[in-house]
Amino acid sequence: MKKKCSIAPGKIILFGEHFVVKGCPALVTAVNLYAKTCIEERNDNKHYLYSHQLGKKVDLDSSQIDKWARSFKTIYQLVSEKYGKLKGFNAIIDSEIPMAAGMGSSAATAVSFTHALLSFIDNKPSKELVNKIAFEAEKKVHIKPSGIDNTIAVYGGLIYYKKGEIKPLNIEWPREYSLIVVDTGVKRDTGFVVKDVLERYDRNLEIMEKIYEVASIITNKALEYIRNKNFKQLGELMNINHGLLVAIGVSILETEIIVHKLLSLGALGAKISGAGRGGIVYGIIDKEHVERIVKAFKKIGYNAFGLQPVKEGVQEINKDK
Repeated sequence: MKKKCSIAPGKIILFGEHFVVKGCPALVTAVNLYAKTCIEERNDNKHYLYSHQLGKKVDLDSSQIDKWARSFKTIYQLVSEKYGKLKGFNAIIDSEIPMAAGMGSSAATAVSFTHALLSFIDNKPSKELVNKIAFEAEKKVHIKPSGIDNTIAVYGGLIYYKKGEIKPLNIEWPREYSLIVVDTGVKRDTGFVVKDVLERYDRNLEIMEKIYEVASIITNKALEYIRNKNFKQLGELMNINHGLLVAIGVSILETEIIVHKLLSLGALGAKISGAGRGGIVYGIIDKEHVERIVKAFKKIGYNAFGLQPVKEGVQEINKDK
């Protein structure tokens, strides 16, 4: 029986979250946490989707689709429209990426599903096609997505993003430095947080314009430091950037505890990544200290993991079985 499996990486926003809404740049990297989709042939014409994380099964041919499966239904329909009726299959989705934590979980699962499905129908998919289809699926989840989450999952590596511009960067992340990611465990409504920050921006226009101007300088400087492998200075920039995120109102007690704990354990810098008011915090650390820091956070009840930026995006991981 034919079986195709594909994996796509999650992402970390290194610099620029929130500020991008007003046209400031951001730096985003793919990381070695993956969403995997395996598509197995069936003996009939049924098309089923299974999620390990949610413990759910969906019939993709049904008109009644759960909200979580709408993006996959969109992908299934777009591929069917392009290539005709598909052979029966079971699609099994399994992801290491925390959901609703700002790490691109929905985009990575959509990209891995798209790539595996196109591979399953004997098409050697181009990354451009995978990206185009997955972006349509992302619109079902986020209404007005920037396109960066699906792009990073497809192409991997480091990306410089500015409203309307997504620029892949050919930069190798040094192996001696790792990212420590700590999940606050606090779920939040990203749309509400963004709206609240924009209202604060309007109430304090003169001040906020200056904060956003500094945020742009920080992101561009961060890119320079990454290119030059100046990670001590990069860490200082992270701390300054975190201060700006506090100033615009997206830090909470849990994020502050984690930031200060990371710094006390030897991180070169630490900051919120994503919308804030929950979600994740990340730090940069010498690789040799990762295990010690992960253990320290787990000891006080936080889910933490060491990650490495990766250059590879979506890829097939097996041949027919």
